[in-house]
Amino acid sequence: MLRRARWSIDAAVYEVGPSYAWILSEAARAGVRVRVLLDDHLSDGNVSTSRDVERAGGECRVLGRGAAAAHWKLLVVDRTHVATGTGNLIWRDAPRDRLRRVPPRAAALRGTREWWAVGAETGRLALDAESAFDVAWQRARPPGCRWRARADVTHGAVGIPTPQVAPLRLTAGRARLQMVFGGLPVALAIGRYIERARQRALVTVPYVHPRATAVRRLVGALRCAASRGVDSRVLLGACPRPSDVAWLRAAGVAIRWMDAATSTRGHAKGLIADDVVIISSANWSSAGCGRNWEAALIVRIAAAAAYYAAAWERDWAAAEPLTARVWGVPGADMLRPWTPSKTPP
Repeated sequence: MLRRARWSIDAAVYEVGPSYAWILSEAARAGVRVRVLLDDHLSDGNVSTSRDVERAGGECRVLGRGAAAAHWKLLVVDRTHVATGTGNLIWRDAPRDRLRRVPPRAAALRGTREWWAVGAETGRLALDAESAFDVAWQRARPPGCRWRARADVTHGAVGIPTPQVAPLRLTAGRARLQMVFGGLPVALAIGRYIERARQRALVTVPYVHPRATAVRRLVGALRCAASRGVDSRVLLGACPRPSDVAWLRAAGVAIRWMDAATSTRGHAKGLIADDVVIISSANWSSAGCGRNWEAALIVRIAAAAAYYAAAWERDWAAAEPLTARVWGVPGADMLRPWTPSKTPP
């Protein structure tokens, strides 16, 4: 999509590294209007990307220093194509095949588990995304002096997320697609679809912060759904913090976590509620469900929900059950499997 741009590329992404900065720079040199909106932090290639894009004739601004992070992953091309997802444009989150092949023709690559959706000729949807981008662009500013020094990059441990499958291609009417912007609006939309679920409410998030009020409400909605017979489960992207395990065990829903040693680290954020799927950039934290710049695509298509649900179930099957760490004698670590309670506190 990026390489086929003819007139414009607007990219609002938390992190963009060298693996994708070259595409943006190449487009700018070819005369495409390129605007890159990054979060105001220096790691994972943001500094070199801003420099390379500006040298190629594009523009770069930063947003989010302070209370709200520019955490979304939003691309708008030629005002007709829009993409949103869960991963940053860096090698860890989006490794690309050097021969430009896509699964299943491409070999499995080490990277985090991500969800993306790309809309072609989406009309109003792309205009909605463009409007949200323009609002953020006006509030952003050029990179400051501190961007002249490149910060150290710390890479997380990830494995190979297998199996990989080919992208699903569908034709959909405008009424079946909706974009939502902002951490709180995204959280409210997720909550509404959990409350409406009658058969399944399958969640994937990297982590859950139980101290955040919005997160507690989402987990409470899952618990209520489970009480009325809905298949309510949460797949975490990594082992939760020890301080969160007790709360999660009492949440009243089945929870597992992805182990990078056996599959990969989960970085996707999404919900499958019956025949609806939500692909979101928002983490389940006070910032992700509150003040952050976030984006989500709501797809009301049964085939799309089935596609993401199948991917979710494969990761669930390879994930580890939630356990409680009980410390007794110094140095002893006992693991106790958790079974969901029928009457959660």
